[in-house]
Amino acid sequence: MVVLSVALAPIVSACGGGGGTCAKVAPCGGDVIGNWTISDACFNTAALNMDLGMSCPGATFNITGLSVSGSASFNADLTYTTTGTTSISVQETIPVSCLTSGGVTVTCEQLDQQLQQDIAANPSSLQTGHCTGSSSCTCTITSGPQTTSGTGTYTTSGTTLTITESDGSISSNGYCVQGNELHIVQFDMTMPMGTIQADTVLTK
Repeated sequence: MVVLSVALAPIVSACGGGGGTCAKVAPCGGDVIGNWTISDACFNTAALNMDLGMSCPGATFNITGLSVSGSASFNADLTYTTTGTTSISVQETIPVSCLTSGGVTVTCEQLDQQLQQDIAANPSSLQTGHCTGSSSCTCTITSGPQTTSGTGTYTTSGTTLTITESDGSISSNGYCVQGNELHIVQFDMTMPMGTIQADTVLTK
Protein backbone atom coordinates (compact mmCIF):
# COMPACT_ATOMS: atom_id res chain seq x y z
CA MET A 1 0.00 0.00 0.00
CA VAL A 2 1.36 3.34 -1.02
CA VAL A 3 1.17 5.83 1.82
CA LEU A 4 1.94 9.45 2.43
CA SER A 5 4.52 10.29 5.06
CA VAL A 6 3.58 13.59 6.62
CA ALA A 7 7.08 13.13 7.73
CA LEU A 8 5.32 11.57 10.58
CA ALA A 9 3.19 8.55 9.78
CA PRO A 10 1.25 6.93 6.97
CA ILE A 11 -2.06 8.78 6.78
CA VAL A 12 -4.24 8.53 3.71
CA SER A 13 -7.75 8.74 2.32
CA ALA A 14 -9.33 8.49 -1.07
CA CYS A 15 -9.00 11.67 -3.06
CA GLY A 16 -12.51 13.02 -3.17
CA GLY A 17 -13.01 11.60 0.32
CA GLY A 18 -10.73 14.37 1.46
CA GLY A 19 -12.59 17.66 1.45
CA GLY A 20 -11.90 21.37 1.31
CA THR A 21 -8.46 22.22 0.01
CA CYS A 22 -7.02 18.69 0.15
CA ALA A 23 -4.92 17.96 -2.98
CA LYS A 24 -5.67 21.44 -4.33
CA VAL A 25 -2.66 23.34 -2.97
CA ALA A 26 0.75 23.35 -4.65
CA PRO A 27 3.93 23.60 -2.53
CA CYS A 28 4.54 27.22 -1.58
CA GLY A 29 6.85 27.02 1.46
CA GLY A 30 6.21 29.09 4.57
CA ASP A 31 6.77 28.95 8.33
CA VAL A 32 5.95 25.52 9.81
CA ILE A 33 6.78 26.40 13.42
CA GLY A 34 3.91 25.67 15.78
CA ASN A 35 1.52 22.99 17.00
CA TRP A 36 -0.65 21.41 14.31
CA THR A 37 -3.60 19.00 14.28
CA ILE A 38 -4.26 16.64 11.39
CA SER A 39 -7.58 17.66 9.87
CA ASP A 40 -7.65 15.88 6.51
CA ALA A 41 -5.69 13.62 4.17
CA CYS A 42 -6.22 12.44 0.62
CA PHE A 43 -4.67 10.20 -2.01
CA ASN A 44 -4.93 10.50 -5.78
CA THR A 45 -6.42 7.09 -6.53
CA ALA A 46 -6.24 7.74 -10.28
CA ALA A 47 -2.47 8.08 -10.00
CA LEU A 48 -2.33 4.97 -7.81
CA ASN A 49 -4.28 2.96 -10.36
CA MET A 50 -2.07 4.19 -13.18
CA ASP A 51 1.01 3.02 -11.29
CA LEU A 52 -0.67 -0.28 -10.42
CA GLY A 53 -1.72 -0.81 -14.03
CA MET A 54 1.88 -0.58 -15.18
CA SER A 55 2.83 -3.65 -13.13
CA CYS A 56 -0.53 -5.45 -13.36
CA PRO A 57 -2.75 -4.39 -16.31
CA GLY A 58 -6.42 -4.49 -15.36
CA ALA A 59 -5.85 -4.30 -11.60
CA THR A 60 -7.71 -1.60 -9.65
CA PHE A 61 -7.25 -0.16 -6.18
CA ASN A 62 -9.68 1.88 -4.12
CA ILE A 63 -9.73 3.24 -0.57
CA THR A 64 -13.23 2.64 0.78
CA GLY A 65 -12.96 4.00 4.31
CA LEU A 66 -10.65 6.03 6.50
CA SER A 67 -10.40 7.41 10.01
CA VAL A 68 -7.40 9.59 10.82
CA SER A 69 -6.31 11.78 13.72
CA GLY A 70 -3.08 13.09 15.15
CA SER A 71 -0.83 16.07 15.67
CA ALA A 72 2.58 17.49 14.84
CA SER A 73 4.78 20.06 16.55
CA PHE A 74 7.55 21.80 14.63
CA ASN A 75 9.76 23.70 17.05
CA ALA A 76 11.97 26.74 16.57
CA ASP A 77 15.07 24.66 17.43
CA LEU A 78 14.36 22.51 14.32
CA THR A 79 13.11 19.51 16.29
CA TYR A 80 9.70 17.93 15.80
CA THR A 81 7.32 15.44 17.43
CA THR A 82 4.38 13.69 15.82
CA THR A 83 1.62 11.24 16.65
CA GLY A 84 -1.08 9.74 14.47
CA THR A 85 -3.80 7.10 14.55
CA THR A 86 -5.16 5.61 11.35
CA SER A 87 -7.78 3.05 10.34
CA ILE A 88 -8.22 2.30 6.65
CA SER A 89 -10.24 -0.02 4.43
CA VAL A 90 -9.14 -0.83 0.89
CA GLN A 91 -10.39 -2.91 -2.02
CA GLU A 92 -8.18 -4.27 -4.78
CA THR A 93 -9.28 -6.25 -7.82
CA ILE A 94 -6.57 -8.45 -9.35
CA PRO A 95 -7.02 -10.16 -12.76
CA VAL A 96 -6.02 -13.81 -12.96
CA SER A 97 -3.19 -12.88 -15.33
CA CYS A 98 -1.43 -11.18 -12.41
CA LEU A 99 -1.79 -14.27 -10.25
CA THR A 100 0.27 -16.40 -12.61
CA SER A 101 4.05 -16.61 -12.31
CA GLY A 102 6.42 -19.20 -13.77
CA GLY A 103 3.48 -21.18 -15.11
CA VAL A 104 1.91 -21.49 -11.66
CA THR A 105 -1.40 -19.75 -10.93
CA VAL A 106 -2.40 -18.81 -7.39
CA THR A 107 -6.15 -19.14 -6.97
CA CYS A 108 -8.26 -16.54 -5.21
CA GLU A 109 -9.03 -19.12 -2.53
CA GLN A 110 -5.31 -19.60 -1.90
CA LEU A 111 -4.84 -15.83 -1.79
CA ASP A 112 -7.61 -15.61 0.81
CA GLN A 113 -5.96 -18.35 2.89
CA GLN A 114 -2.69 -16.39 2.84
CA LEU A 115 -4.54 -13.24 3.87
CA GLN A 116 -6.13 -15.05 6.84
CA GLN A 117 -2.65 -16.19 7.94
CA ASP A 118 -1.39 -12.61 7.69
CA ILE A 119 -4.32 -11.36 9.80
CA ALA A 120 -3.66 -14.02 12.44
CA ALA A 121 0.04 -13.11 12.52
CA ASN A 122 -0.59 -9.33 12.67
CA PRO A 123 -3.78 -8.80 14.70
CA SER A 124 -2.68 -5.35 15.87
CA SER A 125 -2.45 -4.00 12.32
CA LEU A 126 -4.89 -6.10 10.25
CA GLN A 127 -8.51 -6.32 11.42
CA THR A 128 -10.35 -8.19 8.68
CA GLY A 129 -9.90 -9.22 5.07
CA HIS A 130 -11.20 -11.58 2.40
CA CYS A 131 -10.50 -12.39 -1.23
CA THR A 132 -13.25 -13.72 -3.50
CA GLY A 133 -13.76 -14.37 -7.20
CA SER A 134 -12.67 -16.60 -10.07
CA SER A 135 -11.92 -14.76 -13.33
CA SER A 136 -10.58 -11.95 -11.17
CA CYS A 137 -9.92 -11.77 -7.45
CA THR A 138 -11.32 -8.95 -5.30
CA CYS A 139 -9.69 -8.47 -1.92
CA THR A 140 -11.07 -6.22 0.81
CA ILE A 141 -8.88 -5.40 3.79
CA THR A 142 -9.40 -3.31 6.91
CA SER A 143 -6.31 -2.21 8.80
CA GLY A 144 -5.92 -0.46 12.13
CA PRO A 145 -6.42 1.45 14.22
CA GLN A 146 -2.66 1.90 14.29
CA THR A 147 -0.98 4.58 16.37
CA THR A 148 2.49 5.80 15.49
CA SER A 149 4.70 8.54 16.88
CA GLY A 150 7.97 10.11 15.87
CA THR A 151 10.66 12.53 16.95
CA GLY A 152 13.67 14.02 15.21
CA THR A 153 14.80 17.11 13.36
CA TYR A 154 13.59 18.96 10.29
CA THR A 155 14.76 21.56 7.77
CA THR A 156 12.96 23.63 5.16
CA SER A 157 14.38 24.83 1.86
CA GLY A 158 12.19 26.67 -0.60
CA THR A 159 9.05 24.54 -0.85
CA THR A 160 10.61 21.32 0.53
CA LEU A 161 10.27 20.00 4.07
CA THR A 162 12.91 17.41 5.00
CA ILE A 163 12.49 15.21 8.05
CA THR A 164 15.28 13.28 9.75
CA GLU A 165 13.77 10.77 12.16
CA SER A 166 15.47 9.70 15.37
CA ASP A 167 16.45 6.40 13.71
CA GLY A 168 18.30 8.31 10.97
CA SER A 169 15.79 7.77 8.14
CA ILE A 170 15.18 10.83 5.96
CA SER A 171 12.12 11.87 3.94
CA SER A 172 11.39 14.97 1.88
CA ASN A 173 8.05 16.32 0.67
CA GLY A 174 6.66 19.53 -0.75
CA TYR A 175 4.82 21.74 1.72
CA CYS A 176 2.71 24.88 1.86
CA VAL A 177 1.58 27.01 4.78
CA GLN A 178 -1.59 28.81 3.73
CA GLY A 179 -3.48 30.70 6.43
CA ASN A 180 -4.00 28.29 9.33
CA GLU A 181 -3.34 25.22 7.17
CA LEU A 182 -0.16 23.26 6.57
CA HIS A 183 -0.19 20.99 3.52
CA ILE A 184 2.45 18.27 3.22
CA VAL A 185 2.35 17.11 -0.37
CA GLN A 186 3.80 14.08 -2.12
CA PHE A 187 4.24 14.15 -5.91
CA ASP A 188 4.37 11.43 -8.52
CA MET A 189 7.20 12.77 -10.66
CA THR A 190 6.69 10.04 -13.28
CA MET A 191 3.48 11.76 -14.35
CA PRO A 192 3.19 15.05 -16.30
CA MET A 193 3.80 18.22 -14.28
CA GLY A 194 4.46 16.19 -11.14
CA THR A 195 0.92 15.07 -10.25
CA ILE A 196 -0.08 15.45 -6.59
CA GLN A 197 -0.20 11.87 -5.32
CA ALA A 198 -1.09 12.59 -1.71
CA ASP A 199 -1.74 15.50 0.62
CA THR A 200 -1.94 15.64 4.42
CA VAL A 201 -3.61 18.75 5.83
CA LEU A 202 -2.88 20.05 9.33
CA THR A 203 -4.42 23.08 11.02
CA LYS A 204 -3.50 25.36 13.91
